Amino acid sequence: MDGDTPRRVLVLSAPVGEGHVAAARALAARMRELWPEAEVHEVESTSGPVRDRVLTRSYATTMRYAPGLYGLGYDLLVHHPRFAELCKRIAAAQVGRSLAPLLREEHPDLVVSTYPMISGGLAWLRRHEQLGAHTVAVVTDVAVHPFWVWADVDETWTLLPASREQATHLVPAAEVRVAPAAVDKRFHPGDRVATRRELGLREDAFVVLVTGGSLAFGGMEGVVDAVLAGAEGPGPEVHAVVLCGRNERLRQRLGARGIDARGWTDQVPELITAADLVLTTAGGMIASESLAVGTPVLFARPVPGHGRAGARMTEEAGLAVVCPRREDVTAAVRRLRTDPAERAELTRRAREYSARSLDAELEELAGRI
Repeated sequence: MDGDTPRRVLVLSAPVGEGHVAAARALAARMRELWPEAEVHEVESTSGPVRDRVLTRSYATTMRYAPGLYGLGYDLLVHHPRFAELCKRIAAAQVGRSLAPLLREEHPDLVVSTYPMISGGLAWLRRHEQLGAHTVAVVTDVAVHPFWVWADVDETWTLLPASREQATHLVPAAEVRVAPAAVDKRFHPGDRVATRRELGLREDAFVVLVTGGSLAFGGMEGVVDAVLAGAEGPGPEVHAVVLCGRNERLRQRLGARGIDARGWTDQVPELITAADLVLTTAGGMIASESLAVGTPVLFARPVPGHGRAGARMTEEAGLAVVCPRREDVTAAVRRLRTDPAERAELTRRAREYSARSLDAELEELAGRI
């Protein structure tokens, strides 16, 4: 440490979905601004290339073709703690051994992880006296499953008070805090009308930004149809902007129907600012980014497991609306399209929630190292 700031920081994530990596990049960027003298090194890998490929492909395949299996795995971990502990021990040892050479080479003061298995690897290294740095596990989802929480990590950051309660119930010995979401600085309240002009979107339409994460999973075509059905009756015309991520086939199918379908883009902050409503089947990072902008969030048929659990917890906190069925999506779009007071209340709650400063949290973290 130099004064009140760390000298060497290691920010770890894994390319399993984009949320973990996006959070890590946002944290690293904030740290470089706050601590200009520090060396901040990002690593987007579990330090096992084969493991990375297996995790990435298995996650993508499961979420696209058999999301129920993912939900089953989540339920097994949450409701069967002995099974979860066995899985955690095995995974932590494997990842910890893979991370050991990197930690010896970097010898950081601070290590931050945004991927649960990497957090487990750090916990394993700490238990085996191979890691002296201060460690932080940043939970990027509202719902906390057992792999997110480790007693041997110095602190765990969660998004809501209910998330913290969930984490401490899973691992009572863990040090758990409620912290602001780790999102890029570009996600902030902006001028909706001006942004629509820049993007070429109609100012008088009710714009719904539809996303299923980087993989565009969650039955997106059916969800889009449900959104468009919400245009019936009086009120502004509905314009759906669909983020298809890396799912080029979906983009082509929707585009052939005349729907505004977009592939991978770096204009997500602007699109969220321009939207009246963000509708997601995935949750996670896109919900946090939308809340940071102040755009109301609607969870549409959220995926099993942490997706459904997180959506429910976010709704209970008054920060979103959950629609388990397509007809619920249609009803919610129709209601929000014609009720500006409800939209305004959701926006108010989102901005109140996002008023917490990530920079201030990082400055406090520096004082704890």
